[in-house]
Formats: sequence, C-alpha cells, structure tokens
Amino acid sequence: MDRNQAEQIMNANNNVEVQYQDVPVWIKNIQGSMAEVEIIGTGRKLTVPLNELESTGRPISEENIYGLQ
Repeated sequence: MDRNQAEQIMNANNNVEVQYQDVPVWIKNIQGSMAEVEIIGTGRKLTVPLNELESTGRPISEENIYGLQ
C-alpha cells in the first residue's frame, strides 16, 4: 500500500479492512514509509512497513473484524 492510500483509509469516515500478514489492523499513524497499526481485537500495536499493508476494500468494524458481510 502506498502512503496516499493509507492516509485516505486512516482518515475515512467508514472503516475499510486493512491487513498486515493476513491479520486485520487499524492504521493509527504514518511516518515516512512506516505505519503504526493496532491489531483489531487485541490492542497490540506494531510499527510496520506501509508496503506490507493490504486493503481488501471490505467494510470492517470492531464487532466484525474480518469484514464479513
């Protein structure tokens, strides 16, 4: 994922599923080519390369952490 896409997702009104190594995460902050993310459902925070984040395009919420519709 590039920085612009990550910023759009982070600032969007609706939540779109983002995954890091097949695990759903919230993007919390972006600095340069790195992103601080929080693993949904655990509160665990990681700093990861932006290019390792993937957007599935599916809506997601705390109750529906895998974007299932």
